[in-house]
Amino acid sequence: MQYGAIVVTFNRKQLLIESITALLNQTVPPAKIIIIDNHSTDGTKAELQTADILANPSVDYRYLTKNIGGAGGFARGMQIAAADPNLDWASMSDDDAIFEPDYFEKLIAYQQDHPNRQILTGSVYIEDGRLQADQRNRFTNWSTFQAQAVPEREYRGNFEFDQYTFCGVFMSVAVIKQVGVADAGYFIWWDDCEYAVRTAKLSRPVNVSAAKLIHKTALPSLDFKSKFVPDWRLYYGQRNRLITIKRWRANSLVSLGWLLGFYARLAIQLCGPFYRGYRKMVIRVYLEALRDASREREGLNPNFMPGQKF
Repeated sequence: MQYGAIVVTFNRKQLLIESITALLNQTVPPAKIIIIDNHSTDGTKAELQTADILANPSVDYRYLTKNIGGAGGFARGMQIAAADPNLDWASMSDDDAIFEPDYFEKLIAYQQDHPNRQILTGSVYIEDGRLQADQRNRFTNWSTFQAQAVPEREYRGNFEFDQYTFCGVFMSVAVIKQVGVADAGYFIWWDDCEYAVRTAKLSRPVNVSAAKLIHKTALPSLDFKSKFVPDWRLYYGQRNRLITIKRWRANSLVSLGWLLGFYARLAIQLCGPFYRGYRKMVIRVYLEALRDASREREGLNPNFMPGQKF
C-alpha cells in the first residue's frame, strides 16, 4: 500500500515541524506528505527549509495565496492525493496531530486483514493523557446528526462508529474519488463531520484503538462544555451543521422539530449565567448561522473572521 499524508497548517510552524517529523519517522512512512499551507505569515516555509524538510523528496509543500480555511485546505489536499496515480490511501490531519511511530503500521495491518474496510482511524489523546473521545462518535439521530462519543471502555478493542474528524482519519483514495472532496465552502468546523455523513454510504469507519496520536490542541473540545468560550468559529460550526442537516437529513419533520427545540432551549440558556457577558455575541452567532444555512450561503462571514476577538 502506498499512502499519502495530508497536513493542513496555518501559522503554527513549530507544531508543523513536530507533526511532519512524526510522519517521517513512521515505521511505515508515507510515500507522499502533502502540506497545505493556508497562507501562513509566521515564516513557516523558512522554518521547513531550515529543518531540511522541504529537501525531502516525499514532501509536497503547497503555499496558498490566501487562507481558505481548514475545509478548503483539506479539499485541496484531497484533490492532490486523488490525482496522484501512485497513492492508494490518504490520511487527513491538522498540524497539531502528532502520530505515534507505529500509527500507520497498525492501520495498514488491520486493513490487510480486513480488505473490505475503506475508512480507518486511530485513538486520539490530548497532551495531559486524556482520551479525546469526541473525535469518534456514533449518530443517535440521522435527521439532526446528534451524536454520542464512543464510550472509553470500547477502546479496549477495535470498534465501528459513524462520525470521524480529520484528526488521523485514513481512507482509500477510491472513496475520495467516489464521494468527492471536502466542502471548501464550510471554511472551518463540521467539514469533516459532513464528509463522514457522505462516506457512510460506502463504508463504516473502524477505529483501530492501538494506533494512537497526540492532539496538541490549544483548547481541547472536551473543555468547551465546562465553560463558554467566545470563539469566532462557533458561527461556522452552527451554520455548517445546519447546512449538513438540510442536505442529508433522513426526515425533514424530525429535523424541523429539533431546530425549533434547539433555538427555544438557547433562548432559555441566554437568561442564565452560562453566556453572561457574551449574550449579544451568542445571539448574533446563532441568528446569522440560521439565516445563512437556510440560504446555503457558504464561505467567510465578515462578522466572524479568523482570530477575531469578542
